[in-house]
Amino acid sequence: MSTTTSPLIRTMTKNYDRQKTELCVLLKRRRGSNHTNHALPDTALLSLLLAVFLPLLLEVNSSFFVASGNAVNHLPTTSVSTASQSGTGGNTVPCSAPPISQAVRDQLVNDFSDVFQTGRWASIQTSGENLADLKFFCEKSKSESTFRKYRYAFNSWIKWCYSQSPKVQHFPASDFNVSIYLINLSKQFNSVAKVNEAFYAISWAHEISGTQNPCHSSLVVSVLEGARRLSAKPVTKKEPITSEILQQIVNRYGTGSSSLPDIRISCMCLLSYAAFLRFSELVNLKRSDITFYEDHLSLYISKSKTDKYKTGSNVIVSKTNNVTCSYGMLQLYLKIADIASDSDCFIFRALSFCKKSGKYKLRNSGPLSYSRARELLLNALESVGVDKSKFGLHSLRSGGATAAANAGVSDRLFKKHGRWRSDNAKDGYVHENVKSLMSVSQSLNI
Repeated sequence: MSTTTSPLIRTMTKNYDRQKTELCVLLKRRRGSNHTNHALPDTALLSLLLAVFLPLLLEVNSSFFVASGNAVNHLPTTSVSTASQSGTGGNTVPCSAPPISQAVRDQLVNDFSDVFQTGRWASIQTSGENLADLKFFCEKSKSESTFRKYRYAFNSWIKWCYSQSPKVQHFPASDFNVSIYLINLSKQFNSVAKVNEAFYAISWAHEISGTQNPCHSSLVVSVLEGARRLSAKPVTKKEPITSEILQQIVNRYGTGSSSLPDIRISCMCLLSYAAFLRFSELVNLKRSDITFYEDHLSLYISKSKTDKYKTGSNVIVSKTNNVTCSYGMLQLYLKIADIASDSDCFIFRALSFCKKSGKYKLRNSGPLSYSRARELLLNALESVGVDKSKFGLHSLRSGGATAAANAGVSDRLFKKHGRWRSDNAKDGYVHENVKSLMSVSQSLNI
């Protein structure tokens, strides 16, 4: 039989043409974006190689595949596979595949490829470029972090299905199997977050493919609610930092003769407190985002947790001329750190000590890490005699919010200043003082 007309060669050629089209679209998109490196990522090139040579590896009983103790005997349906185990269509190449090692299986099950081959996607007839654009825009309907969580959770679901005996069909899935999987997660991790991630990932995969969604079943919904109730734990929130604690930190670290590390932690605390800043908003501040006026400063928050369309927002912080004035502390920090007014660098970065000058200076690096910032704050709290176990970085934002709420700031200005989208989220940051709580019963005239 001529190799040029065999099903194997035809499959390899077809996979190559399809994958090449998608990679050309990806390359064109990268060149039109802000990427400095226009070359294709290694994962894209790897997928091209897998698309072409995987059928050959399956056809030939190669000794390069080493079976592991819990390896599966067939591949999941992916964009690089040609045989469909569920019979949903596609070119099938008869082969007798050897057991696949865990490493190979993990490499192949790395995205929602099954989702984009089933349901509505199986009947779409369009160019490879249009198909790649459809996938890209569907993926971008979720934030990068959400999509990353969905992909990880969906992969975990696939691996669980292949570990069952007999093996379970992972997509489209049945409500019974999804229910059993959620119960398994609840027992194994005792975590509401873990169960929720699996539920929403599986649900989104079926919704985007247009197949029947097992997560709409009353059985799955009941199991999910049961898992949430059984895994629920008391939430212990960190306490808000008060203005008195800030005063102690500034008195110790924020004087004019203090070193750059001391001024930095003072400035970070005051700015987070006064502007209700989340940690991600604080460390991503650049000098170009800050504008000083005679009686206030303006912070441009280019990216925020609740700003999913990246419209940006401005936060106004007043100049108070007190020792704890964030306006004055920020000016002092920028001066000591030698950050030029036209600089586009992150203002809160790691430090390095220069032996020649005997002083600290900012590194030419990215923003300060969460773990390092948390360590600096807890060390500062401990040094002023405060129990650091009760506080965290979020205590600065909740502390400012609590002080503003107890001072009677209107809800409209309160939500705008803190960039909250809902009243529930806003109210979760406020810790009412005893005097405010007493006012309820005092108003009852008894």
